[in-house]
Amino acid sequence: MFAQNEQAFKLHESGNTNCDNYRAIMDILLIELNKFPEAKGYVLVYEGDLEQRLYDKNAKYKGVKHVPSEIGTDTELIGYFKNHLSFRNFPSANIVFVEAGFREKLSIELWFVPHGANPPKSEPTLKKIKQRKQKHTEFGFCGEM
Repeated sequence: MFAQNEQAFKLHESGNTNCDNYRAIMDILLIELNKFPEAKGYVLVYEGDLEQRLYDKNAKYKGVKHVPSEIGTDTELIGYFKNHLSFRNFPSANIVFVEAGFREKLSIELWFVPHGANPPKSEPTLKKIKQRKQKHTEFGFCGEM
């Protein structure tokens, strides 16, 4: 077991990616929390621009452009992560989800917090960002699981 004076540490940081990678990211945290049931996991989601890969008509990669995220992307992403917890039959009480504010680019941080350690604090880098109006889809963020 961890000693009482252990500190929280960041397990993983990621930007926007595809839905399979979001599930894999969440599994990183679940694996660690299964080893230490008294620990907590924190998932901080910062809203920000999304990277969009660009391809030509022959499917050759041309680069990346940044587009504004939709309003509420953080909330929808957290909902997707919570659905993944249900899929994995993992108790949601062990994980705290935080809408952490704004950064230049969408960012997700996974934190491992040993029992008795202080939780991480959000560190937004922007007070506000330009965002697009949300387009609701039939299945929500990333579609069905």
